Amino acid sequence: MTASEWDDYAAEWDDDPAARAYAAAAFDSLEKLLDQHGVGLADARVCDFGCGTGLLTERMVDRARVIDAVDSSGAMLAVLDAKAEANGWANVSTMTVPGRPATPYDLVVCSSVCGFLEDYPAMVVELVSHLRPGGLFVQWDWEADEGASEGDGLARSTIETALSGAGLESVTVGVGFTQDYEGEKMAPLMGSGRTPVG
Repeated sequence: MTASEWDDYAAEWDDDPAARAYAAAAFDSLEKLLDQHGVGLADARVCDFGCGTGLLTERMVDRARVIDAVDSSGAMLAVLDAKAEANGWANVSTMTVPGRPATPYDLVVCSSVCGFLEDYPAMVVELVSHLRPGGLFVQWDWEADEGASEGDGLARSTIETALSGAGLESVTVGVGFTQDYEGEKMAPLMGSGRTPVG
């Protein structure tokens, strides 16, 4: 979908219970992953790539030092900017394209966005280049069948290849969480890896 198509969803996005349930479950799975790696959000520098209206950002904002929230939809970012102003989130900055941070990120998260990218492997390489040594890259995306040519999801092998190809280590890909919602089960894939240290 194009940025203008996403713009059409911005005003009502935060009112969608499914979007809120997804973000809450993604954040819970992120906390578990951080614990496994011995990494905390406290004082972290974070890039929330494909942030939308910031449903994941708002769960990290009280602990992270800095959150750069990136989305191609100006309307989505306007909703997040309004929330940041209303809540005094001085540590949140929004942008339409990822810039090179003055200090590398500790964490890059991509929630349900990578499957929509025109060149997913290249964007992973770019985002990983903004991480500090030992930094963590995490994504959640709907699972596509192996060999599928198009669609909104990604195959496990596609994620593994992209993350490993970007130079990440300790790459894992599996179901990030399961969440029942209105008779349907959400079970997106979660891919993660860390940049080499030294």
